[in-house]
Amino acid sequence: MIRSVDGKGPKIHPSVFVSEAAYIVGDVEIGEGSSIWPGAVIRGDYGKIIIGKNCSIQDNCVLHTDDYLELGDNVLMTHGAVIHGGRVGNNVLVGVNAVLLEDAEVGNYCLIGACALVRAGARVPDHSLLIGVPAQVKPLTPEQAKRLEDPTSTYVRNAKRYINAGLGQQVPG
Repeated sequence: MIRSVDGKGPKIHPSVFVSEAAYIVGDVEIGEGSSIWPGAVIRGDYGKIIIGKNCSIQDNCVLHTDDYLELGDNVLMTHGAVIHGGRVGNNVLVGVNAVLLEDAEVGNYCLIGACALVRAGARVPDHSLLIGVPAQVKPLTPEQAKRLEDPTSTYVRNAKRYINAGLGQQVPG
């Protein structure tokens, strides 16, 4: 469901796949080639949310902010992850059920492990691995770094498959 509130409605690139079971409302921008999967909630009612190109917001993810939230390009937000404000760089993988609290800033080419908790106001440098509660910053292994070179390519293809099958919501044009 795609909705406006207080005169602000989502701006979604026509190439984006939006599941019929997703909910997007308010001051939201979603870039080319991205995909929004079932149960995802993107609620830009208090602040602006920007999602870059080729991002995958998977099943049951929540994006919300009290002021501002920006995801760079090629962000893979896996099942059940929650981001509440802040900034996430390019080529970032957010693991299953991970949580990023308000005003966190995550650099480029980062991997946030499953169930990790990134504290409010955290500043995470490029090329970091974050694991644990609270999340501790560690260096990426070469295998992890390679995975972040193009973390969303499979989902970009899968979204096109769904669109070609006539699935998903009609994106307002």
